[in-house]
Amino acid sequence: MSFAQDGIEDHADVTLLSEMVTRGQIRDWATAPYPFHLKLYSICFAVFGSLFGFTIISAEPLNALCYLAILVLVFKLAQEAFNRRAGWIAAATVSLWPSFLLHTTQLLKDPLFLVGMLGFILVDLQLLSRSLSWPKALLTGASAGLISVFIWLARDNMGELLLATAALGAAMLIARQVREKQVQATNLVGMALAIVVSVSVTQVIPKFRKPDALRGAALERRAAPPSNPGLPIAARVGTIRQRFISQYPNSSSNLDSQVQLNSTVDLIRYLPRAAAIGFFAPFPNMWFATGKQVGSGGRLLSGLETIAMYVVEGLAVVGLWGKGRKRRAGQGFSAGFLGLVAAMGLISLGLVVVNVGALYRLRYVFLFLLIILAAEGAAQTLDWCRKKRADRGRLVADA
Repeated sequence: MSFAQDGIEDHADVTLLSEMVTRGQIRDWATAPYPFHLKLYSICFAVFGSLFGFTIISAEPLNALCYLAILVLVFKLAQEAFNRRAGWIAAATVSLWPSFLLHTTQLLKDPLFLVGMLGFILVDLQLLSRSLSWPKALLTGASAGLISVFIWLARDNMGELLLATAALGAAMLIARQVREKQVQATNLVGMALAIVVSVSVTQVIPKFRKPDALRGAALERRAAPPSNPGLPIAARVGTIRQRFISQYPNSSSNLDSQVQLNSTVDLIRYLPRAAAIGFFAPFPNMWFATGKQVGSGGRLLSGLETIAMYVVEGLAVVGLWGKGRKRRAGQGFSAGFLGLVAAMGLISLGLVVVNVGALYRLRYVFLFLLIILAAEGAAQTLDWCRKKRADRGRLVADA
């Protein structure tokens, strides 16, 4: 069953592309003006369509592969930052996250983007936490660049967050080496290579635009009011936010769609509200309302899931700060890197995304990073409870 509007609208395009593959029109398929994820789904339709028809079931092999890859990457990230126990807890939590499970049964680009972004963060984390030889450092940096191509093809509108993640990883690596008073040229060169290739990808590979959307985009740019003076980033944020407002004009799940961010001052003033939206939306007043697409049941599910997210965020604080002095070398920087990437992503989304449904899907990668931190926080909490129970048992025995 399809419930995501993007998936419903793209079903006909996937069917058309799959027919090209079936007829052997591979060149036409490769050059057709359709997004990367639809072409991948069309291969599934071409292979499994004879068995299941052009239904969502035929697309499930790709979705299932992405789902398993996401779980593996979450486990590897938690293992790299903490240990295997945190990895198992994080992977199990992500595997059962209700809305994520539902979204991995749709024709969406989000599973592909999640695989790419989690893989990119893992590579950055390895460059940050390990002491690599020259061959491994160069190979790791190059792999980050290749992954950035995959991310760009899946979601070119997340290019700024991709580059910000790479820059943050470089800053954390420099901070770690300054703190430890030890220069690791191999890791620095590997990180620099990752950044150079990632930046090149966003500059060399053009953003995807359907031919019938080019004229509308040009008219929109002409009609758009000039930005107020300020930093380029403020103008960019205002432009992206306006696109989301235009995309969801009458949605009942919009937040602050009347707010315009046209200057640096507007941006700074809205940061606290953006953080609240990124970390805590949907707010309780939305939990019991009736949504146009998901109804009251979907809203209630989102409320229960949001409560679970609040618990995750609380445990993430424990995982981020608990036992900081007892961690192995570099582990504190690894945890800090995951926390900073999550915070940066959530606040950035809070600045530009006005629709809660869109926020849900775009927030997953950063929520998963919080779940990794929360897994370590949960493990530490369990250890503390066991220690207290053992201490009480010894006191009773001594008495």
